Amino acid sequence: MATVQQEREAGRILAEKLASRDPMQLKEAATSIDKFIRKHFTEQSFMDKILEPATLTTDDLHPSLHDDKPYVMLELEPDLPAVASYAFNSTSPMVTFGIKRVLISLDQIRSVRMSKNVNELLTHYVSLRDLNADYLLKQVLRHFDGRGLGCVQRCIGNKPGQVMAASGSVHWHEMEEGLTPHSMAESRKFIPDLYTENGLQSQTLLMNTITFQDFGHWQFQEAGPTIGTEVLKNGLGQFEDGALGLKVIVTIKKKMVKRGAVYHFGDPKYIGRSYVWREPTLHVHQMDDAVSFYVEAMRGGGIYFFGGLVRVDHKGV
Repeated sequence: MATVQQEREAGRILAEKLASRDPMQLKEAATSIDKFIRKHFTEQSFMDKILEPATLTTDDLHPSLHDDKPYVMLELEPDLPAVASYAFNSTSPMVTFGIKRVLISLDQIRSVRMSKNVNELLTHYVSLRDLNADYLLKQVLRHFDGRGLGCVQRCIGNKPGQVMAASGSVHWHEMEEGLTPHSMAESRKFIPDLYTENGLQSQTLLMNTITFQDFGHWQFQEAGPTIGTEVLKNGLGQFEDGALGLKVIVTIKKKMVKRGAVYHFGDPKYIGRSYVWREPTLHVHQMDDAVSFYVEAMRGGGIYFFGGLVRVDHKGV
């Protein structure tokens, strides 16, 4: 991890390059920030932790009969009735039923454009964190994770207890107690109890930081001696690294992942697919004394209906 002095020095060099008016210097500045942007995107995107993205090449692209946009062909797993495509350029996920394969669009995701006067860049060191996290990258992350979770919600229904017509199963449950050992054990029965007989089990949990704190209430004898000892020594990080044979993903995005909500995901191949056509990239443009920049990526993907998706709302959190 870079020290404050190293970050300041990197920011000073970055500011000089951005204010240089030299196209090659601008390109070098953008390239240096791209490394930080891509690293932070990987660390902060909960959807990329749930579904590991596949990087595409031109050989993976598939033509469409309707337009010239890039697409990739998605093959559905057997017994899965539909898919909710990310479709970033539309107002909501695109749902397709009764098919064996579907074209998934690769769409552009852009942050807002930020502008600075070159003189301001020279008088203030530019924080790499400000450029890629606080302003630009979070815009792209919010759109990407929001649409991915929106596809998950589209697949599990509109309210707790709803029986999904295509599966005859409930994928959104409520439990009166908080995140206790008992409620955790009971909630892990929901995915195996779905309509498909494919032996799926909960493998990954997604929750926000407030819900995650309920692990702190677990008693030593409930958590087990190994986990209990580690929590006493190192805190709740033991659970975030994985607990009870599950991968635990904790997010600060409390508006997306509500308090008390825990999403259970089974085997990733029954969850969906995620694709990268263009990694998050910083674009820099200069005109007169103004330098503007924005972050852009091209992504696509889809979430399968009913495969290994369950949401459990712990009302006691």
